Amino acid sequence: MGRFTEDMGRLRDEIESDRIARQTLIADTRQEVTEAAQAFISDLKNSVETLQADFREAHADMAEGARADRNAFLARLGSAVADIRISAANRQASVREALAQSAAEARTERAQSTAVLRDEVADLQDGFRRAHSVMAVEVRAAGQAFVSDIVGAVADIQRQTVALVNDYAGERSAGRQAWRGAPAAKPALAPTPVRAKAPVEPEPAKPAPKARHKAEAKAEAPVKAAEKPTEKPTEEVRPVTPTTGDESTPH
Repeated sequence: MGRFTEDMGRLRDEIESDRIARQTLIADTRQEVTEAAQAFISDLKNSVETLQADFREAHADMAEGARADRNAFLARLGSAVADIRISAANRQASVREALAQSAAEARTERAQSTAVLRDEVADLQDGFRRAHSVMAVEVRAAGQAFVSDIVGAVADIQRQTVALVNDYAGERSAGRQAWRGAPAAKPALAPTPVRAKAPVEPEPAKPAPKARHKAEAKAEAPVKAAEKPTEKPTEEVRPVTPTTGDESTPH
């Protein structure tokens, strides 16, 4: 039992010493950690203060440099804008001069083309009047010739009809006389047909009026259409029916 007791006493002492050593280690470690933390915090605080100071200085320098750059840029921009305004004013002046010159040239060309067009219209109107007068004369002459041809044809038909009627009347009277045994009467002579009057010759065409200004041409009355030729009534040739003593038919 003595040896076991000694071993147990020695073990208790070792455990006690280890506990004391552990507590000492923990206290030392806590002290070291606290001191390290305080040192780190102080170093961090110093570095942050240094960074803030450096940042303030850099920010002030940057603001000063940006202000100087901005002032220089505004100065350059003002001079560029002034140059642009001057060049724009010069361009506007040149454009106005070009527009005025082109307007004057266009006005001159328009006046010339208007004058040429007015002359062409006057020539066309003059030619139209001449052609219209010639056409009116030709139409009048053709109408009169057509009417005279119709009158001649009608007169020929009337003469033929009268001759046929007279022949028929003579043959009828001769047949009646032969039927009755009396001598045949002489057939009545056909009347002389009246000749149709000669067509009136058309008047010579009047000279076409001279070409005048367009405004004067508008003021004038429009050209009258060619009047149709007035036809004179021809004397109608009436057939003469021969008179006989007896108009009764033979039984």
